[in-house]
Amino acid sequence: MEQIFTENWATMHLGLIFSLTLAQMLVVYVLSDSYSPPQGLGLFTVYFMTALIGWIALTLQQGSDAYLSIDVPSVTAMINSYILFAAAGQRAGISRGRVVFGVVCVLATLSIFFLPQEQMLFVHSAAVGLFIAGTGIICTLRSIQARNVGDAIIAYASLLTVVGLPVAMYFVAVDNDITLAQTVIFGVYSWSYALVTIGFLASVLIEYQQHLSHLATEDPLTRLLNRRGMEDALKISFAHASRGGHQTAAIVGDIDHFKKVNDNFGHDTGDQVIRFVANCLQQLCRASDVVARTGGEEFLLVLPETDLDSARILAERIRTTIGDHPLQVDGQRIAITISLGVACHDGEIDLDQLIQEADQAMYLAKQGGRNQVASVVNKPVRISSTAVREQA
Repeated sequence: MEQIFTENWATMHLGLIFSLTLAQMLVVYVLSDSYSPPQGLGLFTVYFMTALIGWIALTLQQGSDAYLSIDVPSVTAMINSYILFAAAGQRAGISRGRVVFGVVCVLATLSIFFLPQEQMLFVHSAAVGLFIAGTGIICTLRSIQARNVGDAIIAYASLLTVVGLPVAMYFVAVDNDITLAQTVIFGVYSWSYALVTIGFLASVLIEYQQHLSHLATEDPLTRLLNRRGMEDALKISFAHASRGGHQTAAIVGDIDHFKKVNDNFGHDTGDQVIRFVANCLQQLCRASDVVARTGGEEFLLVLPETDLDSARILAERIRTTIGDHPLQVDGQRIAITISLGVACHDGEIDLDQLIQEADQAMYLAKQGGRNQVASVVNKPVRISSTAVREQA
């Protein structure tokens, strides 16, 4: 066991780092060919490759008896820490501090030619701590905003480094033990690199899973809900309506002569028309209303705690707003109109039946000349016993 740690530790450690980097680069290669590569992928690739070069340089330096005037692993670790900060910022969409930290990195790198080893160790550790602390702050913010535990793992790796470096500097300042300080730094960097690797993989996988979830519940063109997403969003509203006997209304809207728009102006213009109508619907509806795109040019609005008259007023407002704002495309005015059907149910809701009735009302609006609002009125038929006796 002693022989393993004294003679072969460098080979074992380098093999572990190389395996982690190889696995990471394989994932990065696959992700780079995807339709929408993750943000920061390029800089994270540079980070992993630079880190591998640093570990190789450290291994060669430890196994060599030749004296080197330049501490290549220390410089590589500092530059690599700055690259990690830039990669985390690019992934989070934050560019603040990149230029200032870049200047600090250049100055700290140049210090290797002017400072003795002990002072250089302090300067480089301070620079690395600064870069890693910035990385930790960025990843913490992103983990909270995106609800991504992978970024939290990278933040934890940053915390480990920020805490470990002052401990190493303590051994230099108090005990004057540079060897022990370098051992602590070596362990901190090893654990930190492994955690960053795991964190980046976890972050990308979680982000991809979230993307798949959005695809399953959202329309990619308009960012509105699709039928599945709408049903999930309405579960609580329908349960509340069932308990309280509240009314729930639905509006089905269909863009008039949409095929002619595609034929005359192209599908790109047709997509602009659909997005324009979707934006109008979102702006005119309440936060509690659920808006979905259920077909090519068909939209569905479900309005909790809304009676038929109120739903008709909203539908008329939608029709007027869309009709009064022609779409400007390449200097041409494209008039857009929409036909809408309205239906309303009380108490427990059968969503399929509600949509079917609103859809039937929409077809009545189409048959009536388009650019209209039609509705279906559900009134129970009551037959009194007196009327039955008279008929008998």
